[in-house]
Amino acid sequence: MNIFRIAGDSSHLIAIVILIVNIWRTRSCAGLSGKSQLLYAFVFTSRYLDLFYFISIYNTIMKIFFLVTSYGTVYLMFFKFRATYD
Repeated sequence: MNIFRIAGDSSHLIAIVILIVNIWRTRSCAGLSGKSQLLYAFVFTSRYLDLFYFISIYNTIMKIFFLVTSYGTVYLMFFKFRATYD
C-alpha cells in the first residue's frame, strides 16, 4: 500500500468528517457553496462508476464512503438546513 495514498485518503476523510460535524453542530451551512458540493458529488459518482468491479476491500470501502458522504452533505445543505443556505 502506498503511504502517499493513505495520507491523502486520510486527510480527505478527516476533512469530510469535519465538514459534516460542523454543519450538524452549528445547524447551519452558511458560507458553504452548494454548487461546489453538488459538483463534488457528481464527480465522485462519475469517477467511481467502476465500484461494481472489485479491486480491493480498501478501495471499495473508500469509494462507498466518499459517495455516501458527498451526497449526505448535499442532502444536509439543500434539504435539512435549507433555510441557512446562502
